[in-house]
Amino acid sequence: MAETAFDLTYEGDALATGRMPVRDLAPALLALGDIFADASGLVAPGRPPAALNIQATHEGSFVVRLILDGWDEIIDIFSSTDAVALEGLLGAVVGVSGLFGLIKRLRGRRIGSTVGGPEPGEITLQLDDETTLTVPSTVLTLYTNLEVRKKARQVIEPLSRGGVDGLVFRVHEEVTVSLTADDTPAFEAPSVADEPLGAQEIELVVGITSVVFAEGNKWRLSLGDRTFHAAIHDEAFLRKVKSGEEFSNGDMLRCRLRISQYSGTDGLRTEYEVLEVIDHIRRAVQLRIDETPGDPGPLPA
Repeated sequence: MAETAFDLTYEGDALATGRMPVRDLAPALLALGDIFADASGLVAPGRPPAALNIQATHEGSFVVRLILDGWDEIIDIFSSTDAVALEGLLGAVVGVSGLFGLIKRLRGRRIGSTVGGPEPGEITLQLDDETTLTVPSTVLTLYTNLEVRKKARQVIEPLSRGGVDGLVFRVHEEVTVSLTADDTPAFEAPSVADEPLGAQEIELVVGITSVVFAEGNKWRLSLGDRTFHAAIHDEAFLRKVKSGEEFSNGDMLRCRLRISQYSGTDGLRTEYEVLEVIDHIRRAVQLRIDETPGDPGPLPA
């Protein structure tokens, strides 16, 4: 099986003894392994993901020797042999023009548009400050993958901890990417707006689980078998609430409810909004027998 290797070095006063907390290192390495697995799936779909393994090294700054292996048959993604293909995959992630290098060079600048690069397999990025960068098209594919970006941020997370000043990738003993704590803002994954899937308005009777008097906060309502939070948009009803309208356990609202669904990074999300409160249905009060209206009193003997 073909393989290639590179070094990942964390530097700083906290690592002078050559030791690093597992709670810091393990998530970073797992995230890096996921990036290579995702990258191999993006650039070589249908192939088993490349594997990232760790190999012990000598003492010093905390150095991790990582072995990238996989693919035991000829593929044509980067070249004609497995070894060259793995080198291409390695370069796409931690090479000079790879994912980590691109994130550092962009430093949060937005990509306005793209055009074909000067060489096959390259693409030129036109940035919002009117500068340009040319990178392999596979690197741009990785850069625009939100999950990959989140994992890249995890890899550099140790830089956010005191005593860790730098992170260096070395491929064949040559430094390809060098990062410091000043680079961490560039690695923050962008927020992505949820995609609307649709909405409907229906009239429903809902139970009141909790009343919220603070403006802008959501009420907790019930459909009997489940509860949900909903914003109240009926200003007339809210004015009654502010003026002291009383609520009791078991009260219900007949209302016009809008239910909206969205697809986001965390999956399906449903949002509820009360557009209009048609009626405040108060809890039924159970009367004692001796208080029943129209009670004729004791029957004659």
